[in-house]
Amino acid sequence: MKYGELMAGLRKGSPGHLYLLAGEESYFIEKAKERLLQCFFPTGYQKEDVQVLEEGASLSEIMEAVETVPFFLDKNVIVVKAAGLFKDKKNEDDGKSGRKSGSGEERFLALLKNLPEFSYVIFELHGKADKRKKLYKAISSAGQVMEAEPIRASNIGDWLQGRLQELNKEMDRHAYEYFVGAVSSMQSVNLGFLSKELEKLALFMGPGQRKISREHLLQVFSDVPEISSFAMLNAIGDRNTAKALKLFQRQLENGVYFVLIVGMLARQVRLWWLAQELQARGIRGRALATHLGQPPFIAEKTGREAATFPAGALKNALLALSEADYGLKTGQGDIVELEAIIISLGNREAGTL
Repeated sequence: MKYGELMAGLRKGSPGHLYLLAGEESYFIEKAKERLLQCFFPTGYQKEDVQVLEEGASLSEIMEAVETVPFFLDKNVIVVKAAGLFKDKKNEDDGKSGRKSGSGEERFLALLKNLPEFSYVIFELHGKADKRKKLYKAISSAGQVMEAEPIRASNIGDWLQGRLQELNKEMDRHAYEYFVGAVSSMQSVNLGFLSKELEKLALFMGPGQRKISREHLLQVFSDVPEISSFAMLNAIGDRNTAKALKLFQRQLENGVYFVLIVGMLARQVRLWWLAQELQARGIRGRALATHLGQPPFIAEKTGREAATFPAGALKNALLALSEADYGLKTGQGDIVELEAIIISLGNREAGTL
């Protein structure tokens, strides 16, 4: 199941005894774990009420924790950092009896299928779970598995709507498009970072204002490097070279490392170049979305912008960015080289790069 399905299920009924929270999106894993702990302890809990077994815990240690009758509480709640359990282990004993791992593993799997009524177990795996593993099959059979897929601009909508509901806010269409566009320009999406930025925005607006506008985003996010870079890319796309250069200088003044700027520029140039090639093959408009990995309305915009670049301009820009990056990293280049690339892209020049 996905994060949203797990949360919806917890709102409707009592939690189960056995969970695996696995995937590449740590934000979802942490949020789901916290919600489960709240369900296990409806009146609140202290840190010491939860047993956390770190990486390297043996099967015997886990079984002992699960089978031990609680003395001061009415339940055992155990969080197991499970990455090691999903790795291949040969000739490893169960840590207690000296028998080979096969015997210990079978007893362990049998215990998971018949947990004591007083025990609740959460396995936490930051990474993809191997569905071929006996452990995975046992947990999925006797408990519930949540898969925390990484978020991209193309699938951020559900998370965004849920977070806005928590903050009692909503975005108008222009704000939503700007936000998703900014996320699509990021090389990786950090949900924890975005969540905190939205929280700051909600505090900035106050409880009296519910609808977030594009202007609100610009006011609060203007100094965030990723957002500032997105605004610069937008200016280049709109052929507003003066604005693009101004935003470029602002990033440098705010201490943004040039490598980040070069990376975002190169990524966007590649997208424009790919969009050019796709449109030459007859793939246009919203049909570009799947190939570019962008939401349809963003892909459509990328396609329109790509069509305005003359032949060879984007290839030359990528080569120039590579040379500028190398020169700056080795101390042989100058920021002026990046400015020249921005000017050439903004002015749609083909042969000067």
